[in-house]
Amino acid sequence: MGGLRSPSTSTTPLHSTLTSKPSTVVLRSKTATMATSLQDGARADPDQLFTKYTIAEVREKQIQLSADAEAKQEELRVMVGERYRELLQSSTVIISLASSAKRVHDALDEIRDAIQSQRSPPVRNRISNITKEDSHLRTLQALCAHIKLLLDAPEQLWRLIEREKYFQAAWLFLLARVVHRALIRDDAQDEESWLNQGVDVLEQFPLIQRQWESVSHFRTQIIHRATLSLRATEKSYEDICATLLTLHILESRPLTDTLTIYLSQRTKTLNVLLSKGGEISGKSVHNGQPAETHTSGTSKHLHTKDEVKRSVQSLLAVISDTLNISREIFAASSAKPLATQVLEYMQEESPSTPAQTLPARFLVNTQAILAMLPSSTYLSLLPQNIKSYKPFVDLSSSSNLCTERLEEKLGDWFTQSTANVRDALRRAFSSLQNVVGVWRVRSALQKWISRCGLNHDERSVLSRLVDEATGERTTGIWKSALAHAKEVFVEQLKIVRPEEVEEFSPLYSIYCPLPVPAHPPPGSGPSAFEASFQVLRARLARQLQGRTPRLQEVLSLLEDTAVTVQRDLSRISGKEEQSQLVEDVVTSYRPEAENLCSEIINILAESVDRLMKDLDLVSGAKCLVFYGRLALELSTSSFASNIGCGHATQTNFRQGTTALFTQVVECWKNHATSSEIARYTAGITALQSRITATASAGPSLLTLECLHSLSSSLYALGLVHHPLPFSDVGFETITKFSTSFVDAVDDSVYLDHDQALFDLYFLRLVVSTWGRGSEVLLDEAITRIEPQLHSPGKSRHDLDHSASETLARTQMLITALLPVSAHPAKDSGDKLAALLSHGVPTLDTTFVPAVNLAQPSSRFPLLLVDKR
Repeated sequence: MGGLRSPSTSTTPLHSTLTSKPSTVVLRSKTATMATSLQDGARADPDQLFTKYTIAEVREKQIQLSADAEAKQEELRVMVGERYRELLQSSTVIISLASSAKRVHDALDEIRDAIQSQRSPPVRNRISNITKEDSHLRTLQALCAHIKLLLDAPEQLWRLIEREKYFQAAWLFLLARVVHRALIRDDAQDEESWLNQGVDVLEQFPLIQRQWESVSHFRTQIIHRATLSLRATEKSYEDICATLLTLHILESRPLTDTLTIYLSQRTKTLNVLLSKGGEISGKSVHNGQPAETHTSGTSKHLHTKDEVKRSVQSLLAVISDTLNISREIFAASSAKPLATQVLEYMQEESPSTPAQTLPARFLVNTQAILAMLPSSTYLSLLPQNIKSYKPFVDLSSSSNLCTERLEEKLGDWFTQSTANVRDALRRAFSSLQNVVGVWRVRSALQKWISRCGLNHDERSVLSRLVDEATGERTTGIWKSALAHAKEVFVEQLKIVRPEEVEEFSPLYSIYCPLPVPAHPPPGSGPSAFEASFQVLRARLARQLQGRTPRLQEVLSLLEDTAVTVQRDLSRISGKEEQSQLVEDVVTSYRPEAENLCSEIINILAESVDRLMKDLDLVSGAKCLVFYGRLALELSTSSFASNIGCGHATQTNFRQGTTALFTQVVECWKNHATSSEIARYTAGITALQSRITATASAGPSLLTLECLHSLSSSLYALGLVHHPLPFSDVGFETITKFSTSFVDAVDDSVYLDHDQALFDLYFLRLVVSTWGRGSEVLLDEAITRIEPQLHSPGKSRHDLDHSASETLARTQMLITALLPVSAHPAKDSGDKLAALLSHGVPTLDTTFVPAVNLAQPSSRFPLLLVDKR
């Protein structure tokens, strides 16, 4: 037997043969294909070709066959050139196969001759040999079982790692390490060593060391993948416990260190959420990063309540789950911690912990691990000490983790995590654009926090974080609304045009037709009709209040903002548990609202001061009227109270706008009266040069025109809908005009003394209608001018009667300068007495026009008049 040669040692490896065989087949197939096509063309009968085809077609066929033959020849040359080396190699392999076959045949012949030449052993030696062979066979079977476990371990380890069963993978790895140590044990004094049983394992089976090298690197793989799996957010506390115990038994780490690793990985999970906006899917991939991270929108801005709620809730869930899982694993309140139960179950021969109290994934032993391997029946030949193997755990020292130490580490981690989450909560809430949405998200998060399982102090900290973000965002939304309202308000004031002031005329504001609301589409419910009706109703109310479209446009910028703030405040103030938060929000917001009120007054004051410098211009005077009306509306509006100002600020705002309105009206009165006096002076100067002295029968037409112009200007102020300011302004205007008129008369600005006396008596009557005793100045002027009359025969009665008759005829032209009488005159029995509160003119007097009229044209009687 010693002279026999093993066929495997003398034969050439078949790898080259196997690799070259396909090339030979391809070469033969291509050659056969080419030969077949050429033979088909060659077998064509020329007589049949000339019979079937014309001469031209036969020539085309000849050209085609020649081209095909040349193409095939070229292909054959290219193929032979490319496959030349393979052909040579194939021939070499064939020769090598032949020589190898011959050597195998010779070896078999030698084996046959050697067997025939041996003699049969004696019978008594045969029994002992059988016993030795049985013992050796068992040794070899046990050796094979050891080797088989090493061979099957890598594939099974990969499967367990892919399924994230790291605890079972760690057990299998430790079992493989024990098997490897049992195989390489070379103690000569041990009777059970492989050397004493006639097997030199390392010498005869070098595969064992190579296989262990392929298995040994799984330790770092298991540790790395198990550590990264701690970042996943969907893991249950059983999975986390199994992973931490994997690190505990593989690295021999104390449970305190495993807790530190767990907290550090959860910190990384939290950082990933913070960097990605809090949106992750919860599934982890092999590198430990979230499998699907996404944010909503183009950047970090979210626009829906659900997205913000999910984003914040995912952040808080990482914190709460980490604390709850840590306490469940290391410090259970009702029974032993889960980690302690599993470790005790692993070490005890007959576990005191009932198996039904532990999850099924922790009921692991070596027999269960061996049953997972393929052909596990062969592994029953392993020694009993291997089949009963259990990883060593020191329960007395390293596995103990006191409650105080656990709470200290969890408290430090909780403090650091909440500090990192605070800014993320603010960023998440900053994407919400309305207060109601912010508080709905806050309510949902508070409900979630109350059910998260943390203790009272930790829930209070999370609640404060949510409340801080809610308060800051609510204040931010309101501040942004105030800033926007202020900016647009300033822009609107800059583009006020003089012609817009004419809209304050009663004829324009009261009788201007409103657009008819569009009819709702067919099938609309009652709400659609009600909405259009409410819109029309609001327009009518504004029109009756004297608010022109331009004035309403400017005021709505402020009033709508105030109404929105007040509506938001009423919606968030309904529950008692959030009353303190609402109060804090209002307290932090109120200075901004009060600052806006002050800035509005300052802006209006600056605009009024600027216009007062250009008051001589018509445009400046008209724009000043608009600012005054704007200040008056703000003084009576609920803007200051709705915007959230304090009572003192509200009072100051109303007083400031009222004072501003008074300033504007005072300036307007001075401008209006001075303009009319200048007009009167210019008219008197012109009339003195063109009209001769005539007997005066009443007030001059120029005076009546000035009073009519003043009355029209008062109506243009738009104060008709404010009775108290309107009446005060009318009285003050006529008083100021009378004072200026007296000054003009004292300066001898009149046609003659008689006409001046009629004018003074008329003005005295107009002023006396107010009943406030302001006609003293006019009485003094009359007393001074009476001695200078050209015809002193006129009595006071005649002058008073002329003034009363003129007032009765002109009262409808100067109504703004007259008070509204609550008790109309009853001099006449007709219905005119109810309309003409300052007297009904007599009908038997000569008609005197109130204003200068143009003379009628001579062609006027010739015009055709339609009398239908």
